[in-house]
Amino acid sequence: MLEAIFQGIIMGLILSTFCGPIFFMIINLGITNSLKSVFYLSFGVFLSDALIIFFLLFVALASIAELKYLDILYYFGGTLLIYFGIRNLIKKPKVFESNEVSTKDLNKLMLKGFLINSFNPTILFFWFGALMLSINNFHNDRNLVLAQFITGLIVTLFTDCLKGYLAFQLKGYAKPSFIKILNIFSGIIIIGFGLKLIFFH
Repeated sequence: MLEAIFQGIIMGLILSTFCGPIFFMIINLGITNSLKSVFYLSFGVFLSDALIIFFLLFVALASIAELKYLDILYYFGGTLLIYFGIRNLIKKPKVFESNEVSTKDLNKLMLKGFLINSFNPTILFFWFGALMLSINNFHNDRNLVLAQFITGLIVTLFTDCLKGYLAFQLKGYAKPSFIKILNIFSGIIIIGFGLKLIFFH
């Protein structure tokens, strides 16, 4: 069991180092918004990861490589990223205070994290590869596999929140001109990931 937990920690740390669209969204949100906003976005990603792992482990493990509609994930996920990237490019540079974020906006952020993560095939392939490796390592012992992945999910959630917290510490130094540059930079990066999903998968 200790080995499974250790492997889960390593897996979570590896995933948290990926500089994908969620990474840039968390950093942008930490600097321009509230800590609660970061936590809601991160929790949406956490729920998405948990659903993907459940799907792989209990539903599609035997046939995931033969998914007929995988291209739909690429196109839909890419379109979703381009949409949010464009929104970053055109939104006004504004630093929000913690008490300005409504429950409705927080729920939207959680849904945003959930959707972007869910329709990113790279995440699907990461969890699939990690799951196959875990099953091999633990000789198909489902309890140990679950222990590893639950640990990995917790570590990923913690590190995402930590990245947002560290970015939040820069809020006091963020001027409108810096926020505008940050929005443009993160928007271009997110659009780039979207185009890559659509045209270069």
